[in-house]
Amino acid sequence: MTTATTAPRPPARPACAARVAWGRWAWLCLAGAGPWPLAGAQTPEDTPIERSTPRSWDAAAGFVISHGPRYPGSASKATSLTPGLAVRWGRVSLASRSAFSVRGAETGSGGGLRVELARSERLRAGLGLRLDSGRRESDSEELRGLGEVRRTLRLRLSVSYRLDDGWRLRSSTTADALGRGGGTLGEFQVSRELGLGPTLSVQGSLSLGWADRRHLQSYFGITPEQAARSGYPVTPMSTGLRDVTVSAGWRRTLGPKWAVFGSASTARLIDEAAASPLVLERDSWSMGLGLVYRF
Repeated sequence: MTTATTAPRPPARPACAARVAWGRWAWLCLAGAGPWPLAGAQTPEDTPIERSTPRSWDAAAGFVISHGPRYPGSASKATSLTPGLAVRWGRVSLASRSAFSVRGAETGSGGGLRVELARSERLRAGLGLRLDSGRRESDSEELRGLGEVRRTLRLRLSVSYRLDDGWRLRSSTTADALGRGGGTLGEFQVSRELGLGPTLSVQGSLSLGWADRRHLQSYFGITPEQAARSGYPVTPMSTGLRDVTVSAGWRRTLGPKWAVFGSASTARLIDEAAASPLVLERDSWSMGLGLVYRF
């Protein structure tokens, strides 16, 4: 058989393009800005008017504008505009970030691919996988000479328990699944959500973060080789606490399918992380604003 006389088939190109586009969306959903859960990016799950019987599937798309430090402890900030996508089928969900959760999926899950292991009125638990973009030396002048923290995949186990009056306890642990220096880090959070009418919900939270030696060494420590290139003093790290974060978020329904949301947080690095020569500001703040359409 020869292809020399085979006529072109135009439909093949759009089909291929569609596969590439869906592949990019799936990759975006696995991607993350870094290894930190960023409590400031968390918003209420749904406004009262959005709550309904969950379907077997759901989807949402939109965008979010974020502003915050270039890395934890940085003295400079950056602003970014990123698209968002979330889909859910039964207990399996895929989301670019927590703010784009769909009906029936839990916010604060950290984005990425997630399978719910337990789901009841009060208790929820899930196992997830997402891309950790690591850290690039080019992200900031303050990182010159330190090299890069390689991107990797993170495995995340989260458990949350809803108390009365809108209170919720949440614990999460994420680990570098490929052993590329990302280490293990975790977070314990207490939050409260309130409905201020049928179209508006607000939430506040307090979080405590911790990390193992490998993670802290990669992001806050300085090895002898890095010290020789950067001029920073050699700084070893050990397992310990990382930060305390206070955050607030809101969500307003604009119609049957549209909603706008926002968040703000302030964080303080503590323990050995705060003593790192890379930390020029122990206290930082970040904020975000987004728009979402639910199908």
